[in-house]
Amino acid sequence: MIDAPGTILIANTRLIGDVVLTTPLVEILMDAFPGVAIDVLVNRGTGEFLEKDPRIRRVIYSEKWRNSASGLGSSYLLGLVRKYDLAITMNSGDRGAMAVLVASRRYRVGFCQTDKPYSRFLRSRLFSHPIDGAADMHMVGLCGQVADALGIPYSLLRVRLFWDKGDEERVAATLGGEPVPPYFVIHPFARWGYKYWDLKRFVEVSNHVAREHHLQPVWTSSPDEAEAQLLKESAAECSVKPILIPGSLSLNQMACLLQGARLYIGLDTAITHIAASTGVPVVALYGPTELWRWHPWNNDSPSAKLVRPGYRGPIRCGRIVTLQAGCDHPTCLRPDCYGAVENPCMMAITTDQVCQEASRLLSSSTTQIQQTHGADHGR
Repeated sequence: MIDAPGTILIANTRLIGDVVLTTPLVEILMDAFPGVAIDVLVNRGTGEFLEKDPRIRRVIYSEKWRNSASGLGSSYLLGLVRKYDLAITMNSGDRGAMAVLVASRRYRVGFCQTDKPYSRFLRSRLFSHPIDGAADMHMVGLCGQVADALGIPYSLLRVRLFWDKGDEERVAATLGGEPVPPYFVIHPFARWGYKYWDLKRFVEVSNHVAREHHLQPVWTSSPDEAEAQLLKESAAECSVKPILIPGSLSLNQMACLLQGARLYIGLDTAITHIAASTGVPVVALYGPTELWRWHPWNNDSPSAKLVRPGYRGPIRCGRIVTLQAGCDHPTCLRPDCYGAVENPCMMAITTDQVCQEASRLLSSSTTQIQQTHGADHGR
């Protein structure tokens, strides 16, 4: 193991889901180096939820070179110069590598692209601990690769988000105040259109779960106006009217909402990864996505080694079910997969499948609500 650092920078300048799946590394480093100060560098709009993580000292927001006030990106990079004993980038891009180079006084950890020999050669000289990126590994597994490179032992990789009492009160008020009825959550949207499922099918599933299991449906979306309008229009077709939350909760509050639910149903999106982290039973619907890299992570029963590269199909791992249709095109790079309004891979998932998996999870004695977060999630 390396000598204990006093300060650590973790850089992840990608999307929200990537940042969420980096949180296991924070726990590994805190356990290995008690009292260490950890800062995290993220893009604006992707990592604000980390500001409520008591393990993190500071969240720093990067800027693209062309957007910085000086034109040189100095507004954040200059503030990093030689401030950290250990700097880690979780991406193979240039911004993370530059941040590590600028910030580190001693140890620099980063990923190399094995399919780009020249880039790999440069990164292997830049980093004190270069890591060959594994295309066949779950994104959470990258945290384990960093730990291995640094010689840090670990047992579990746990994705975690935190919230406080104020967040709990906001969620309760959004649900109508105390007492909060038993509820389940549907998040029928994702960042990219090819990940969508037919919204009318969500209506069928919502009605079925509400009636069969006597639960209040709660439908959520991002703050995007078009998405919020679709949420309203689709939910209006439900015979059991959902509570609508059109992007009015922070990600910390969403985690709090999800932790209190009896069930979550959603698509290949950051909210699904957050749901999986809370302990709520999850039914996730995936289309043309590398399942072995991006399936929802079960903190209690990690399934990373159970999903081989190239696999397409359902995964059942404890309280989490990921539904994905089989496909004659394993790489799923067809134009009609990524470009279709109604993606054929997604449309192959039926409402009956989703309802059956939801009922199985809700009926299982192994999927009781896990009240494991409470005080250690920010209170």
